Amino acid sequence: SYFIRTEKIGKKPQSLNNHPINVPGEIIRKLFKQLGYKYARNETEIPLFSEKELLLLEEHVPRALQNAQPDEDVTFVIKGPHSSKRWMGREDRLTAGRIFVSNNQLNMVLGAVQANLQPTLAERYMGNVWETTKVIYGVGSRKKASKYEGLIVVYNQKQKGIFNKSTKRKDWFIFTNIAYQEAKQDGKNLNKKNTISREQYQSLQQQIDALQKNLNKKNNNVNRPRPRIQKKERELSKAKPRNVTSKKKQIILEQRLKTIEKLYNKGILSEDEYNKKRQEVLSGI
Repeated sequence: SYFIRTEKIGKKPQSLNNHPINVPGEIIRKLFKQLGYKYARNETEIPLFSEKELLLLEEHVPRALQNAQPDEDVTFVIKGPHSSKRWMGREDRLTAGRIFVSNNQLNMVLGAVQANLQPTLAERYMGNVWETTKVIYGVGSRKKASKYEGLIVVYNQKQKGIFNKSTKRKDWFIFTNIAYQEAKQDGKNLNKKNTISREQYQSLQQQIDALQKNLNKKNNNVNRPRPRIQKKERELSKAKPRNVTSKKKQIILEQRLKTIEKLYNKGILSEDEYNKKRQEVLSGI
């Protein structure tokens, strides 16, 4: 079965956890996304967790950590689609382990890494074509290292503050405060990208003002008194200025709307700012 739940550490834990504790889901996601998996040292690493698995961890681990007691860990058994040179296409693989915060550092001990779920020939013959029932795995242990094929690496080599518990514990990863702060800073930078700065707002306003002046200038040229012309010529051209003026206004209006839309698509304008500016243009402000 698959789950993310709290579990007692054991009868006599050497140290207690800093539980209950609040760790935002986006931080969990960014930290665990840094881990990659290699089946062999000469192969290119692939993500340890798929997007599906990251979503599960992001949603449920924070809640479990908030409900966990000092003598409890958060254990998980999840599966998600993975691609590799070792099998055809994408197929579900099982990963299991335990998560806890100790000494104010996030820990993850892996019990199984991308375990094969494909049914055996005998199971297929018996009609089991979905998942094998013979997969053996654990949820990680503080006392005994888990054995699995391949090795876990830090997916992004620039990421700092992620290391193994010891040279003998390749299944135990510690995410230090440095890694936590970097993940937190990434979130702030992302929010900044979606927020318009004062300089960007002024630039936008200048572009809109320039378009408005251009429109007013063309309107003045159209409305300027013209010399008297013969009655027949006046009748022929009577509707022409109005049509030209209307057409020019429409062009300017479209230009202003396109400018605002481009700024919104680039992330310079938020959705509220985009709607406000668009309404101003349509209202003729």
